[in-house]
This record gives sequence, structure tokens and C-alpha cells, in this order.
Amino acid sequence: MQDLPRPVPRGDRDTAPFWEAQREHRLTFQRCSNCNEVRYPVGPMCPECRSFEFEWIESSGRGTVYSFTVVRHQTHPAFAVPYTVALVEMEEGPRLIAELKGDGAASPEIGTAVKVEWVDHPKQPLPVFVPDQEQS
Repeated sequence: MQDLPRPVPRGDRDTAPFWEAQREHRLTFQRCSNCNEVRYPVGPMCPECRSFEFEWIESSGRGTVYSFTVVRHQTHPAFAVPYTVALVEMEEGPRLIAELKGDGAASPEIGTAVKVEWVDHPKQPLPVFVPDQEQS
């Protein structure tokens, strides 16, 4: 089977700064300027206080595995199975879904400390998480 390109996210008016930061290998979130809620997914309005005012903050890139699943049935030809998808609770508060790689990725544990790394795809770098040996 030939290698197919992975589908990549498409930015819009609200999310373009998020994807641009990822091209620089920076993970960013929005923080409400009114109530300080850190939010993801990004959007035009704070879901807590309904303010339209916000700033972009850079994430530490560290979090813990909140939940995960091991994908064993191929859903797209560009994604070889098996692979692990984790819901990571970031230090800043939001939860982010991304692939989990590295030692223990096939059988992670809830609460495992992880950190962000980057996979450079041709059109868009994407974050993946690996166990954070410094926090374990």
C-alpha cells in the first residue's frame, strides 16, 4: 500500500494563531482577559463568562494522561495501527487529544506524566505526547 498523506487541520479566523504557533513547535491556549479561564478548543468567546477578550499563552507542554484508547482498527489509510490516542490534562487546565508515543505507549496508565513533542508533517507539525521521565 502506498503512503498516503495524513489529513491535516485547517485553520480559520479564530484558530489560525493556534496552528501558526504549532508551526514554531509551540503549544498555545487562549486565556480569557476577563475571568482568566484557560480554554481549549479555541474560539471567539469564553464559555465561562462570555467575554470576547482574550490573550494567547504558551503552554508548559506538560500534563498527565486523563484517559486513552489503543486504536487497533484502521480508520484511515494514512494511520498505521495500532496507535494510542490520549486525552491529556495539561498543567494549564485544558484537556488535549493527541497521539501517545514512546515507552509504554501501547499500555499507558491513567495519571502518567507526559510532555509534548512534535512530529513534522509536510503541511503542519502536530503535537504528540511522550512519557515525561523528569516528572515520573
